[in-house]
Amino acid sequence: MNKTTVTFLVAAVVSHSTGVAAQADRFANVVIEATVVAPEVYMLGGAGGNIGVSMGRDGILIIDDQFAPLAQRIADTLARLDVRDVEVRDDSHAVDVKYVINTHYHGDHTGSNEYFGERGATIVAHQNVRVRLLGLEDQPEAALPVITHHDGVNIYFNDEQLKVIALSGHTDGDSAVLFKRANVLHAGDLFFNGRFPYIDLEGGGGVEDYIASQQTMLELINDETVVIPGHGPLGNRGDLQSMNRMIVDTYAAVKRAVAGGAALDDVLTAGVDPMYAPMAWAFISERRWLETLYRAAAMNP
Repeated sequence: MNKTTVTFLVAAVVSHSTGVAAQADRFANVVIEATVVAPEVYMLGGAGGNIGVSMGRDGILIIDDQFAPLAQRIADTLARLDVRDVEVRDDSHAVDVKYVINTHYHGDHTGSNEYFGERGATIVAHQNVRVRLLGLEDQPEAALPVITHHDGVNIYFNDEQLKVIALSGHTDGDSAVLFKRANVLHAGDLFFNGRFPYIDLEGGGGVEDYIASQQTMLELINDETVVIPGHGPLGNRGDLQSMNRMIVDTYAAVKRAVAGGAALDDVLTAGVDPMYAPMAWAFISERRWLETLYRAAAMNP
């Protein structure tokens, strides 16, 4: 797969509020990278979840929108993308995002909802995303999904059918988005490419549901499908299959240990199969992954 990456670094806005300034400092050096995935389909990387983009004659649709302090930089990057050849435009102009699809409720995927919602974007998500966002303190109306689903929905946009698929496992309100014509899948955080995943047990997620949702996605795609993960580099069906196998294998091992009376310390001492150890990363270490599996196994003996 040939792909082009264009990088934009946009200066952070200086805030006079100490709390906001501290948050801005955290993102001050974040670089927004735009990668061509397919004709009129892009991936934006920065901080937080990968953003999927459909850009064409009907306007712009994005899937997820990272953290709130990055909203203007995301908009500036979208405004500078040229649909035809992904060159940097000489003139930055106001960006018109028609739709935002949230794959789940976490702030690194919904943080810029308010920014785009205030500017007219229609936010689409699983009903449980709206419920969970409403449960957060001081959640502005503009940040909330206004179209929700329980069983998925189709969006016809830019000569494309975007199939929004209702799933669960990362949380209790996950969605994946399949670009039918372009043959691209945005898997949200149901796919951490090459990394141990985060499964939000407090947010209604579960290991067994996570495995089942990945298997559902695998049935919907083929070997030519480009897969945008929630985190990590672009992948394909084989990458998703490998991650599903890792979860199945590590969970089965922990379940066997728990069934045999093993305590958490025993599971941590045994560790994961050495072939899976390199999947540890800053957010989900091997220890944290095993703790998640142990909790899940104890709840589902």
